[in-house]
Amino acid sequence: MLTRYMLFDVLCILIACLLNGATAAQIIKARQGSYNLDISGCGPIEKKCQVSEDSLEILSCALNNSHIIKSQVPFTCQHRIWSHQAELLDNNLLDYKLRESCQDEPTILECLKPEEYAIDCVLKKKPIVKNRICWRMINKIESLIFNDWQLINNFLKSCFDDIQAHTCGRIPPDSRILSQTQTLKCLQGKELHLKPECQSEIAVLNELKYSSLALDKIVFAACHVDQSIFCPDEVPASWRMYKCLLHHKYENSMSKTCQDLLFYDQRSVIMNYKMSKGMVKSCKEDIRKYRCRKGIVEDKDVRLAQILLCLENVSRDDASKISQNCLDEMNDHRRMLMNDYRLSPELMQNCANDITNFCKSVETGGKTIHCLMDHARPRKRKEKRISIACQKSLELLVQEADPGEDWRVDPILRNACKPVVDKACRKVIGGSGRVMSCLMERLGTDLMNPDCENALLQIQYFISRDFKLDPQLYKACRYDAVTNCKAKLQWADASEHQSDKDPLILPCLYNFAYNSKHRGILQPACEQQVKRVMRQRAVSVDLLPEIEDTCIDNLANLCFENTGKGEEIQCLQNKIRVLSPKCKEIVTNFTETQSGHIELNAVVNSNCRLPIERLCSTELKSKKEEDDVLECLILHKNNPEIKSKPKCRAAIEHEQLISLKNYRFTRKFKYACRSYVVKFCPRAQTKSQVVTCLSEIVRNDTINKRKHTIFKDCRQQLRSQLFQQNENIDLDPELSVACKEDLSLYCPNVPHGESAALECLQTASGKLSKACKRAIFIVRKQEFTDNAIDYHLITSCNHMIDMYCHNIESTKVLDCLKTHRQKSDFDENCNIVIVNRMIEQNSDYRFNNNLQSFCNYDIRTFCSKIIANEPQDVELQGKVLQCLKVKFKENKLTTACENELANVLKEQALNYRLDPLLGKLCNAEIQTICAVPNDSITNSDGQVQECLKTALLEHRIVSAECAREVVQIIEETEIDIEADPLLERACALDLLKYCKDLQHGAGRRE
Repeated sequence: MLTRYMLFDVLCILIACLLNGATAAQIIKARQGSYNLDISGCGPIEKKCQVSEDSLEILSCALNNSHIIKSQVPFTCQHRIWSHQAELLDNNLLDYKLRESCQDEPTILECLKPEEYAIDCVLKKKPIVKNRICWRMINKIESLIFNDWQLINNFLKSCFDDIQAHTCGRIPPDSRILSQTQTLKCLQGKELHLKPECQSEIAVLNELKYSSLALDKIVFAACHVDQSIFCPDEVPASWRMYKCLLHHKYENSMSKTCQDLLFYDQRSVIMNYKMSKGMVKSCKEDIRKYRCRKGIVEDKDVRLAQILLCLENVSRDDASKISQNCLDEMNDHRRMLMNDYRLSPELMQNCANDITNFCKSVETGGKTIHCLMDHARPRKRKEKRISIACQKSLELLVQEADPGEDWRVDPILRNACKPVVDKACRKVIGGSGRVMSCLMERLGTDLMNPDCENALLQIQYFISRDFKLDPQLYKACRYDAVTNCKAKLQWADASEHQSDKDPLILPCLYNFAYNSKHRGILQPACEQQVKRVMRQRAVSVDLLPEIEDTCIDNLANLCFENTGKGEEIQCLQNKIRVLSPKCKEIVTNFTETQSGHIELNAVVNSNCRLPIERLCSTELKSKKEEDDVLECLILHKNNPEIKSKPKCRAAIEHEQLISLKNYRFTRKFKYACRSYVVKFCPRAQTKSQVVTCLSEIVRNDTINKRKHTIFKDCRQQLRSQLFQQNENIDLDPELSVACKEDLSLYCPNVPHGESAALECLQTASGKLSKACKRAIFIVRKQEFTDNAIDYHLITSCNHMIDMYCHNIESTKVLDCLKTHRQKSDFDENCNIVIVNRMIEQNSDYRFNNNLQSFCNYDIRTFCSKIIANEPQDVELQGKVLQCLKVKFKENKLTTACENELANVLKEQALNYRLDPLLGKLCNAEIQTICAVPNDSITNSDGQVQECLKTALLEHRIVSAECAREVVQIIEETEIDIEADPLLERACALDLLKYCKDLQHGAGRRE
């Protein structure tokens, strides 16, 4: 009974409120801040529950006891309890109860705004609450509100005043009965006295058969209109109807009440799998058989995640062990997890700030999850990434939902990639990750679309961090992972987080698959799967966790603009010198491996697919552990097939440039030359420095005819590298830097490839800077020592080499071509190249291996002062050759040197261009007195020299220097008739008849 003062107080408030037009609902709440529950006169309930001063504790006690006490609780007492329950749905009471307890939870305080439906907002945000006091208060309120509060909201609003007026608030005898069953019965007895709006809501509930409705069917009641709109062909209130409604849950035209009921229903399933009739019915035997409730008593709730992980453990070993109906239910529940981030308590809590920062305006339906996934990948600044806790929650979600096994469980991936699957993967059998693998193979092709690619990479970012999430990889490598990489025997363990268990399993398997020291340890099927995975994931550094996680700062600071396929790896390779030590080490190791495994090179693979199939099919199909595809592409990069694909050619040249940074980046070079690098070139920093160092050793051995210090395998690799450098000036760092300004001055429009820039610089040799001259000199020395590295010579004379010199060692092919160049069927372009090489040889004795070899003693004896007084790293402008000519006239040369010099003089006599000094001193006379119509660089008829001799005798040569040079030519022919090939040709029969026994030289045969 109320005391006299309390009754007076209530009456005063009631009168004041009525005078102001207040409703009965407002009257209940008018006593400022008290919200007390008065249970006086409630008999046994009063005795048991009045001990507490907390109204929520009293209400909890009263509700529990009202269900326990067999005798009828007085209606007046029931009404008071009901009224207090109704108050829990009121924003004012929630504000009163939660504002202080949740003052550190801004998301909850946001829900207390007048415009929000506070109870709905608070319960949806409950999973992200971290403050335990606040969480307990919300949990308490949730346990006390009407069990069907979402369904009866309109009924309470419309009938609250009538319920109060007729004291019809009732507590159902069983908590499993809908909350307003007895209240509705009371109102129906007073129907004539009810307000029209209340009568209308009662009619709605009667239409729903509310009084006979089971608690687990309230979803169908809330969605009664939506059922006919979205699922007209399904049986009402059936399991198929429920699944149909879930399928349309995120459509805008579905009512909010229906959407909310479906959400709360799904969330209850997440917390206790038994709330899912489908799971319980279809998987009951499998759950029992495989002990998925192990360690949990029967009456305790078991989270859906535990059941899913347990059953997935079994299906990973053998999917046939799980019944098909259960597998279907598992897929439905995995799809549910990927549809709505709010169903994952850990995700809600750990990603709350990230959702606010990055995905606030993003809707559900999987979009929020993918938004978070997108922000897990590196960006320009570190603050643009989600938190570590959020990332781990996403990893856990991906493990539970397992989209790697079946792509269709992810709604975003399913919608984006269905057109691609229909076209490119329609023949692929679903399950076991086969469709996901097919989609990965289509990255970078015309069949892939941007939305599918983006969604696929977002999912693969997480799959790549746990080898178990790729079903094909896991099945093939489970044994090797356990025995060689210390992986856990079970696929999943709900008690521990996967990223803490075995984050290094795939890198470990990768090491066994690609490291030559560990070949043969992995089972063939596992090695094949590892290579398949690495090939697919090479498209993005995000999918290579060891690189991405180690190099995250370098990627953020140095490579934020490189977002294309494989561009992040290229960026790290380009900037390898400025990377952090650990990142540099990992990128170096990856680049080494990449050089022998084309499947790891996404840029080359995507841009050169057709050229590889057409030009390098043999290398592609090779059974060798390491392929030679890249080497093949480099060899054919000037083939029309590749030249017509600029991106492919650029990718190849990028690999060439990258290889210059470290000799280890060229696999064959590393294996063949590593010991020599350590021994002879320890200070060399780059590959080009190593090549220069070792090639000088090879050159000296060749010239001095010593046994080679460096074995054949390494020499072949040196030759290959020098050949590449001479093809493109950019591949020779020292040369390109030294001649940078010269290129812009004298060869501004000349392409750098196909040796064009190098040949252009050679034609401008007299104008070049000192640094450029020195660099060109080094290159030419290398080319004349080993003709096989002379790109312009080899490519221009390819057919002539096949025709005349196919049996000749490639290092000496120039000498062979010289002997055949006068033949009628000899290619003119090749002949021009040969003559230019002969001109260069005559400018410096060091370009002529035969002259160096046969005249070594003579040069040291007679020409040492010239060599001592001239720079050692530039051309000598024919000075040593002139020195030898003088001694030739004096008959002081050794026989071998004399014969070799006679060959040089013979060639010069037939083509004045081969005598640099003559061409320089007699240029005016040649252009005027001795001009030859249609003269070409390959003209070897000796007419110009004969003309100059005649002009000298006729005193028509004005220049004294020219006259002296022509006199010297005449004197040289007097020493040896071979120096005058026209005279020798004219007197050939007489020489054979009268002088065949005489030695060359000293004028003996003249």
